[in-house]
Amino acid sequence: MGREMDMGWSNNEMSEKRIKDLMFDPDAFTHISPKAKVAEAVKVLSEKWHSQLPAFVLVVDESENKEEILGMLSPDNVLGHMESSAELVDELPIFWQGQFHEECEVILDSPIVDIMSSVTRVIHESGTLTEAVHLMNLQGINWLPVVADEEVVGILLKEALLKEVFAVAKEEKGV
Repeated sequence: MGREMDMGWSNNEMSEKRIKDLMFDPDAFTHISPKAKVAEAVKVLSEKWHSQLPAFVLVVDESENKEEILGMLSPDNVLGHMESSAELVDELPIFWQGQFHEECEVILDSPIVDIMSSVTRVIHESGTLTEAVHLMNLQGINWLPVVADEEVVGILLKEALLKEVFAVAKEEKGV
């Protein structure tokens, strides 16, 4: 107790959760090839969405009986790549009847690798939640592969961090 008081640590800080406490097992996600069409991934995302599971698909390259996580596909990736006028323009784009359906057809026929969120950073399973928040905000991402001994052992989702914020709010403020 003396050391805790000397360092200014509270019991909450001493028992703060780590990345390994919030991560998902990579096998909890459907694995899909980067060469597969977005339509195949959308079918899986739809099933997960309706079952209240995290709506993400891991994009995995398999070679020599080993899998390498290349990225992840989420509903945000699909919608974020549907707008044909994604480049910045000075004028208001023109929208037309049937455009949504046309853009759905284009995106669904695209390879997943064209729209997935690639692995840009990883975090160690013993990392802090604040470190994860920093990396996600810095990179504008909502997931991180979790590593231990140079192997991917989990996936951390932004939603897991947000649930932890809710838990702290409830504990501290009775929300």
